[in-house]
Amino acid sequence: MFLKKLCAKAFPKSLWVYHVNTGSCNGCDIEIVDVITPYYDAERFGIKLAGSPRHADILLVSGPVTRQALPSLKRAYEAVPDPKLV
Repeated sequence: MFLKKLCAKAFPKSLWVYHVNTGSCNGCDIEIVDVITPYYDAERFGIKLAGSPRHADILLVSGPVTRQALPSLKRAYEAVPDPKLV
């Protein structure tokens, strides 16, 4: 309940999600795309994909965070404005 109230106060409008793939097997990516399709239609709940981390409220990371992926993931995290969720 506390988290729901906190999110409602911090994010009063639509949630914009920026997806970062850090080396997954693409199984997670397929499920993420599936949620956006009209069958599940996440947009009816106000969840949309952002094209840039600067426009995102949530950073969605799929896959293991490897040493090679860490610098790009840090750049994406730093580019997401406050308040943010990971």
